[in-house]
Amino acid sequence: MSSARFFTSVLVSWCLCTHGHSTLNVVGEEVSQSFSAIPAVWNAYLPNFGRPKLSNKALLDRESYNIQPSFNGRMVMEPGAYNGTRSLGCSELPATPQVEGLALFVERGLCSFREKATNAFNAGFKALVVANSVPGLSKVPDMSSPGGKEEDQRVELPAWSIDWTSGQALRNWLLTAPKLTIQVIDSPRRPYLGAFQDDGFGVRLVQVK
Repeated sequence: MSSARFFTSVLVSWCLCTHGHSTLNVVGEEVSQSFSAIPAVWNAYLPNFGRPKLSNKALLDRESYNIQPSFNGRMVMEPGAYNGTRSLGCSELPATPQVEGLALFVERGLCSFREKATNAFNAGFKALVVANSVPGLSKVPDMSSPGGKEEDQRVELPAWSIDWTSGQALRNWLLTAPKLTIQVIDSPRRPYLGAFQDDGFGVRLVQVK
């Protein structure tokens, strides 16, 4: 199948109000498929989701003022991965063209999730998708920084992890579909609810029992 006929888009949607899974809906001209993914722990600290920070001193609530987290752009692998090598993101990456936002697809291994995110950010990528090394969504780890919460707050771009089977499918797709696009749309954030609370139409309600 020619790459000209195989234009593909990926839709990723998730809600910051839960720890639930994201959904990657992959749609091509002749086929569509959905993949489950898990957002990185540090995503909750990224109000601009890859957009430039307002300043180094801006507070998180000021950063996220009237902004819904979003990303829309192509997803690619490391250049060498198109020749059969693994896309790992563990070393310095070539600079990306700044005329469009790009997401980087990598595989788990050889370095920490934080290093992969840092290398992707330094090269100009706006998002990261990491494929696990074993099958099964239950075995996909929560992506976080070695330094815990404080370091998670310093990660510069959003990321999602998927299992090995999904990763192999996406890798094969990328080899034949250079126009594969990932779109991220987030729901408005809400605080976590306690055991005796309910959320009705975006309003925090207390249930009397």
